[in-house]
Amino acid sequence: MATMKLEKRATVDDLLLFPKDGRKYELVDGKIVVSPGGFRHSRVGTNIVLILGMFLRQEPIGEVFGSDLGIIFANGNLRSPDVTVVRKEKLPAGDAPQTFMEIVPDLVVEVLSPGDSPRVVGEKIGEFLECGVPLVWVVDPAERTVTVYRSLSHTERYTADDTITAEPILPGFSCSVSRFF
Repeated sequence: MATMKLEKRATVDDLLLFPKDGRKYELVDGKIVVSPGGFRHSRVGTNIVLILGMFLRQEPIGEVFGSDLGIIFANGNLRSPDVTVVRKEKLPAGDAPQTFMEIVPDLVVEVLSPGDSPRVVGEKIGEFLECGVPLVWVVDPAERTVTVYRSLSHTERYTADDTITAEPILPGFSCSVSRFF
């Protein structure tokens, strides 16, 4: 009788043991994967964090976080979107916990890199939406576009010439898409 050796599924605790080597790691379906970004990717992500951060400083209805925030979703995966916004009423009072976030974000932003597989990006978008994220932006620096997902069937595509909003998550927010790039 042949036996099969089953691979051990990685956990959040395993992820915490990984070296602090400057790489961004995520826990996806029991596997630890690295998701590095390049120069343009980082620039665009930082621009979006700054734009949203300036808005949230004037309208303190939430907080914005960068790509180093780890979020544990209900499906057990730990993801680190490039930009995350959480409305204030969901955030814990007082000091933020030292651990990974276990709050469903209100907006996540993924900035595409040249090596991103459409299948992997699509799976990530689906995962965010299935886990309850109401608004997902996928930013394509090469095309200078933003695709907004409110569900897999409700999408909108914006070009650098357009103005984007984040209604109803961030009432009053609007920005020229060109500012992201």
